Amino acid sequence: MSKAKEIAAERAYQIVKQMLNRIRVLGIGTGSTVRLVVSKLLDDVEARKRLSSVRVVASSLDTLYLLEEMGVQASLEIPADGIDFYFDGADEVALGRHGTCQVLKGRGGAMVREKLLAFYSKETLLVVDESKISNVLGEKNKPVPVEVMADALRAVKKFLENHGVKVVVRQGNGKDGPVISDNGNPILDTWPWHMPVHRYEALLDTIPGVVGHGIFLGYFDRVVVGYTDGAKEYVCRRTRSAWITK
Repeated sequence: MSKAKEIAAERAYQIVKQMLNRIRVLGIGTGSTVRLVVSKLLDDVEARKRLSSVRVVASSLDTLYLLEEMGVQASLEIPADGIDFYFDGADEVALGRHGTCQVLKGRGGAMVREKLLAFYSKETLLVVDESKISNVLGEKNKPVPVEVMADALRAVKKFLENHGVKVVVRQGNGKDGPVISDNGNPILDTWPWHMPVHRYEALLDTIPGVVGHGIFLGYFDRVVVGYTDGAKEYVCRRTRSAWITK
């Protein structure tokens, strides 16, 4: 584990611990950084006690099982009144001017549920280390994961390829065949970096058979970035939320 990741998780742990004093529902994301934050919370007697008094919503089966193993009751269901505070990690983040925070998620395949939790949360926090920061999303040439209905797999793959996108069906480790998401769908890894990210997002959002994807534009309020010499917080301009009425 890098020093920068440890620093990012420590700052996030302090933020989440403070939030536990004034929330009723906590959403928890997926991934190694999230695991580290959760571990820090549960090592803190006071934070563990507070955590036991709030409703916890997990973004994936992986996180749900992790929490249960650590003695924390959690569920996958999003309450009708939403989530008060949600924190998660990311695969790549571009911090632009005027608070634009473009985020790529889904290496673990949980991006559809992660997006649900982010959208229905009143406040959101992203936690990453400096290795995840880019000037422009796509700079690291990481794939955009796209979850699709199984019956539409070949059709969606061909459609994207016709738009110049490189597409690979994500294959499972330790099993034959494609990776299957928590929602029961296969995942395509796609490389669309010949076009602007907002254009690719708009394209994906119009394709029948696409369940969801790993592009997150406007879903987070703050980003904590861990550097080797300390952590910094960045404020984002959030535009995607069930609680934005204008």
